[in-house]
Amino acid sequence: MSQETKRKSADKGTELSVTKEELHQKNQELEAARNAVEKAENARDIFLANMSHELRTPINTILGLNELILRETQEEAVKEYARDIRQAGNILLALVSDILDFSKLEADKMELTEGIYDVSSLLNDLINSISLQQRRKKLDLVLKIAQDIPYKLFGDEIHIRQIIGNLLSNAVRYTEKGRITLHLSWKEVSKDVIEIFVIVKDTGIGIKEEDIPKLFRAFQRMDSTVRSKDDRTGLGLAITQRLIEMMGGKLEVQSVYGKGSAFSFKILQKVVDREPLGDFEKQYRESLRSIEDYHEKFIAPMGRILIVDDNAMNLAVAQGLLKGTRLQIDVAASGEECLELIKRKTYHLICMDHMMPVMDGVQTLHAIRALEGNPSRDIPVIALTANAVAGARDLYLKEGFQDYLTKPIDADKFENMLIEYLPDNVVYLTNSREISEELETQDAEEFDIRESQLYLMGFNLRNGLRYMGGDKTLYGKVLHDFHSILQEKETALKDFLQKGDMPGYTIIVHSLKGNARNVGADDLADEAFELEKMAKAGQLEDVTVRSPILFSMMNNMRNSLRVYLETEEAGEEKAQTQGEDSMERITEEEWVRALEELAARLDDFDGESAAAKLRELKRYERPEADKKMLRLCEKAIKDYAYDIALEVVNAVL
Repeated sequence: MSQETKRKSADKGTELSVTKEELHQKNQELEAARNAVEKAENARDIFLANMSHELRTPINTILGLNELILRETQEEAVKEYARDIRQAGNILLALVSDILDFSKLEADKMELTEGIYDVSSLLNDLINSISLQQRRKKLDLVLKIAQDIPYKLFGDEIHIRQIIGNLLSNAVRYTEKGRITLHLSWKEVSKDVIEIFVIVKDTGIGIKEEDIPKLFRAFQRMDSTVRSKDDRTGLGLAITQRLIEMMGGKLEVQSVYGKGSAFSFKILQKVVDREPLGDFEKQYRESLRSIEDYHEKFIAPMGRILIVDDNAMNLAVAQGLLKGTRLQIDVAASGEECLELIKRKTYHLICMDHMMPVMDGVQTLHAIRALEGNPSRDIPVIALTANAVAGARDLYLKEGFQDYLTKPIDADKFENMLIEYLPDNVVYLTNSREISEELETQDAEEFDIRESQLYLMGFNLRNGLRYMGGDKTLYGKVLHDFHSILQEKETALKDFLQKGDMPGYTIIVHSLKGNARNVGADDLADEAFELEKMAKAGQLEDVTVRSPILFSMMNNMRNSLRVYLETEEAGEEKAQTQGEDSMERITEEEWVRALEELAARLDDFDGESAAAKLRELKRYERPEADKKMLRLCEKAIKDYAYDIALEVVNAVL
């Protein structure tokens, strides 16, 4: 080999050696860059997840306080602002949820959580989730649900609900007139597996063919000319598609621009119970008609019930249906929360959802019955369930429920059931339409005289009666109670003010505001509300300056109310005296038997029956001592102090 050839070979080897070193260095640089990208993506995912969680707390606080404003304010302008806050807050909360879900999907941390679920319960929750917006827009909701679909399946109910719920809410958002249609059908795949087929159709704005691929791109929004005014980030359908793919399905889209769209998917689910679902659409229509024709049949301001359901919209629907009854309603979002509440409070009735995560309704009922020292241990518990299949009633009665009510809730059946199971002494049967007509058309004489007297004292009688469902007897009792607490509350407020205890002052003045509003003392309630806001803000100096105005109003109201109530009682006694000439006679033996019957009714806490017996006894001619005994007994029954009334009767016997 020549020297030249050797030199060239050496040079070539050197070039190859340099190339390998450079390649190794490039690989290292690429690996470092890839690690940096992964680290950045992980940091992004962690940031999005943490921020989503952190944002939920203040948003929920804002929405919670806003609900208090909606319930307590009497000013329509303020209510309108609060409704706007609620709508914007819910959109923001949904956005935060979307970001959290997207970050989990991007990080491959989203997991399917499978379990047994009730198809009817799933459908009920989905309809409730869109019903408010659907009705506001006056859109028709068409349900085409296969009646023979097995009613109990095994799968990821939470994410199936999220998928269909997102498709339904999009349909409502992008449809201004026409209808939304939900199809649910199925076919057999194997002995224990079926394929469910879901289609959501709308008659909305539709999508241009070239825009369809954009629907599934994260943070991609369509042309502004077709977007809804409350459109969000474009994450919803991207998440929906990924979730369906995780379940082994595919999201399909068909759309005609300007005429509407149809979104569909198929997924496999295991069968737990082959009992057919039945006619869900008929059930839904009946419940809808009952809501539209609804007028409360009773009021029960002293009745206390607890509603337990893991779905917030279901809780809102149930509370809304009972709004006119004046019931004191607490809600719990889980079986565990229910158990915590009944340790602290006594209820007359519990309405319990069946299908709840962790601890279902049946397990919660058994825990309630087993809980030692539970004041609500033996009260009636009604199952609220979407399970409408044959044999459901026997199932729930066997488990220990007093009764059950299917969802969607039929307002008429719901009220009938409450009337049946609530204690008689807290239920006042009434008719809201008749009350309204009476308040509007009542002749001037007796009503207007009483109204003008109370008006001069600072009471709006018509407002107070509306809060009492038109029941004059109940209003009179509450007015007595209000008079008795005014001095107590004034003393407590002055004590907290002297100590500079604004939280304590806030609690008492908030309670006073509600009490005043109930009897129609609107000016006093407004003044209490202003002081409540100052006290919540910790403005001790402002509260100190303004409180004397409130105390003066309370003092004047207490004094004038005392005179008014004494006059009312004197008038009642005079009317009783004038009717003595027509009183019936009764033997001593018959009188004792009648008193024993009254005592038995009081011993059973049968307030309505005891009051009826008392009215009968007042017709008889008796010595003044017996008349006084009856008056004391009547007052105790009006105050629901049946034990005291029983002592009064037994003292005579």
